Amino acid sequence: MQNYIKRKVELLLTAEWNSHLGHHRDEYFCTVNVWRECELFPKELQDLIKDGSEGDEIVLAFSSEQLFPYDKNKIYICDPWQFSPPDGFKSLSLRKGRFYPLGFFRGIPGIYSGNPYPGRIINLDLFGNFTLDANHPLCGYELKIKAKVLNITEKFSELGGRCKDHWEMFLNGPGMQARYNGEPTDFGIDNPYTFSREDETEDTIFYAEPRLISHIDRICHQNLVKFYSEKFPAEGKILDLMSSYESHLPEGDYDVWGLGINLKELEANPRLNHRIVKDINLDPNLPFPDEFFDVVVCDLSIEYVIKPLALIKEVKRVLRKGGKFFFSFSNRYFPTKVIRGWTELHEFERMGFVLELLARIKGLGNFSTYSLRGLPRPADDKWFYLTRISDPLYVVFGERID
Repeated sequence: MQNYIKRKVELLLTAEWNSHLGHHRDEYFCTVNVWRECELFPKELQDLIKDGSEGDEIVLAFSSEQLFPYDKNKIYICDPWQFSPPDGFKSLSLRKGRFYPLGFFRGIPGIYSGNPYPGRIINLDLFGNFTLDANHPLCGYELKIKAKVLNITEKFSELGGRCKDHWEMFLNGPGMQARYNGEPTDFGIDNPYTFSREDETEDTIFYAEPRLISHIDRICHQNLVKFYSEKFPAEGKILDLMSSYESHLPEGDYDVWGLGINLKELEANPRLNHRIVKDINLDPNLPFPDEFFDVVVCDLSIEYVIKPLALIKEVKRVLRKGGKFFFSFSNRYFPTKVIRGWTELHEFERMGFVLELLARIKGLGNFSTYSLRGLPRPADDKWFYLTRISDPLYVVFGERID
């Protein structure tokens, strides 16, 4: 047995690509058992995995037809009856540009019940007839792929065990945040149902009792802080919108204004220089003058906003020209207060949903998305017994351009 087989390699995989709306960077951490899993990677990466040292990396460029070539045989013209979601998803309706698990469709050759891979609705008429595209969501995009060796653990024996296709998991999701052929995705933004919630009582009632807890694990928090440290200016005024007891801001010469719904949570947040209590869902107008902030962040909260277009217009108003805004989220939320439209979306589609909101506001641009998945959850985390994987991180960001 060759020496390279007797090791585990921690890799950070990065995919960068551009769509009609902006730039996208999707990162994925994985620990590769070389003996079992190396050959599941493209040949161009296998030498790095087998023989690379810590810190080594490789960057590969793929044309739009290399990794996921277009296959016309994966385009299906369907009748309405062929959309047949299982129990628990019967309330779903088809929308143009949206993705749905292929297992939700029947009567299509090669597609079986329970198939989790996504298919996209690329055409839909008034009678419910539709066209389904089962090509990979990244089909048609040029990709820059980087793989970096973070750590190597030598092994002295090899036992049986589970084999993971890390390459497939890395590229399962990216692409779903983009439009189809540049056309806006129908996320139901003009439908009141999208922004309805299970609990429609005033938010001041639900949030009356302070929750002095973190809404993401420590690893996810640290990576959000690190991400912001790479994007923020060195100084300036920051609005922490829909803030609570914890901010996710990097160190710097910042004048931080926190706007949230619970005073005790804001008072417990040491990063805030100013604290304002306001229910954004009751009134999305922000109590600040025009062009007041250099940066606006809305962390782990956009999924609760029932008037997001009005709020984003206000974000634009209070940002100076060239000012940056960031909307971050993970896959955790309060089930009774999250908007219904959010719960019907794949995690990567949620970035597309936020992008569509932003694209409707004139004067905002230079849009980008970022995702980070797969890192290990801290062993002392209260949810470690449920999942060993850290909370995923998703960020949609851009600038005021006028």
